[in-house]
Amino acid sequence: MIHIHKNIYQYLEEINEGVLRNIPTTDSKVKSQSVLDVGCGSGALSLAIKQKGYEVWGIEENKEASSTAELRIDRVIRENLYNYEKISALIGERTFSYLIFSDVLEHTYDPFLILSQYLKFLEPNGKVIISVPNALTWTNRIAFLFGSFEYSDTGVMDRTHIRWFTFRTAKRLVKATGCKIIKIDFTPYVIRSALPLIKKIFNSKNQENRRQLIDSKAYKFYMKYIYFIEYNLTYIFKRLFGFRIIIIGQK
Repeated sequence: MIHIHKNIYQYLEEINEGVLRNIPTTDSKVKSQSVLDVGCGSGALSLAIKQKGYEVWGIEENKEASSTAELRIDRVIRENLYNYEKISALIGERTFSYLIFSDVLEHTYDPFLILSQYLKFLEPNGKVIISVPNALTWTNRIAFLFGSFEYSDTGVMDRTHIRWFTFRTAKRLVKATGCKIIKIDFTPYVIRSALPLIKKIFNSKNQENRRQLIDSKAYKFYMKYIYFIEYNLTYIFKRLFGFRIIIIGQK
């Protein structure tokens, strides 16, 4: 539950499909691979990655979220991601195959500094995956055209966002850290544009079950039969119809 002024936003778990689809299932015949999920929240994405055969560590400051994540993945470091020196001491010389920032960097004052520091934990040739909201998605363009700039409880215009990204600036950020860009991806924003309304419907039914959306039959049907149709139809115009910008870099 997130308290914002006098309003209470009921949080429902989501899995960042744009990140998940870019992490292949591990081959049991090769050495064990590992993931560090920075700002893992309650571990919904981390758990989905673990189910692909990875050892998953997470970093999460929030007590409630980290307590849930601890039940799902291999280890959770309960620290603010700005406490780099303390986190570095806890991780030690350990390195990871993947470093993930899923909807995290837009909440930081200096995304470049954060990303640069944490690359230390990435093994040679390891991959970093960042996911940030697309500030110029179609709904924002229409709103800006008519002079509207209003914050919301969630989504691209989340009131807790400090930094804003486009495909160009997100790519520039990863390149500035010295990483090679190996892929630019996105998650579509057509059906998802109705998600605030969908969440209200689900929250009105059960405010305690945070997985009620992603465990629902409707969500599973969408992911199985509709998501990739929507993805392919909007791919050419991803700068317009993209919700999340996904950048994959290699150290």
